[in-house]
Amino acid sequence: MRITPTTPIDLNQINMKKAESQTEPFKSMLAKAQDDTKDKKQDAQKLMQACKDLESVFVNMMFKNMRATVLSDGFIEKSFGRETFEGMLDEEIAKTIGKGQGVGLAQQMYKQLSRNIKIED
Repeated sequence: MRITPTTPIDLNQINMKKAESQTEPFKSMLAKAQDDTKDKKQDAQKLMQACKDLESVFVNMMFKNMRATVLSDGFIEKSFGRETFEGMLDEEIAKTIGKGQGVGLAQQMYKQLSRNIKIED
């Protein structure tokens, strides 16, 4: 018994149609995101918060490295509890700095990254 195909199957066409059907939802979401100004205002606020959070992380790392350069004089023993306390203290100070004016890193990052968000007032 011999079977012969009557119509050739083009796998490239099938794959292209499948890819197009998968990209349609993404295209519609992208168009909606570009058109909605309310979302853009929220995006700008989220971007500023992310910049402030990153600035806090940076300041915390800076404090940890500064603390590592201080020589221990032996007056107060270095212990696990002390290191934990100093780490938590540095983290809280960095968060407080980030909530306020900060060191200016968040504002510069926001200025650079917000060029892609056009907000219409």
